[in-house]
Amino acid sequence: MILATILAWRPFLDPLPIWSDRVWPFLLLPLAGAVSVVYKSIKCRKMSEVPREAAVSFSLIIRGMLVAAVVLSGVVALEQHWAGWGPLP
Repeated sequence: MILATILAWRPFLDPLPIWSDRVWPFLLLPLAGAVSVVYKSIKCRKMSEVPREAAVSFSLIIRGMLVAAVVLSGVVALEQHWAGWGPLP
C-alpha cells in the first residue's frame, strides 16, 4: 500500500504540500547537513576532521537561516503595517 503511494507520486504534477502545514522549515535540516558534510569532506585534509567541521558548518547554516527568517519576518510585518493591512503582530 505504501509502496504504491510512493510510486504513484509525480513530483512536478503533484508537489508536496509544504505550504499547507508547518513542515517546510524542517526540510532545511537534511539539506544543511548534506551540504555541510559534502563541502567539508572536500575541503578537509583528513577525514577524521570532517564530523567536527561539518557540525560547525551545519550550526552556522542553521543559525544564519534563523537570523534571515527573523529579519525577513520583521520586514514583511513592517511592510504590511505601512501598507495599512493591519497592526504589527
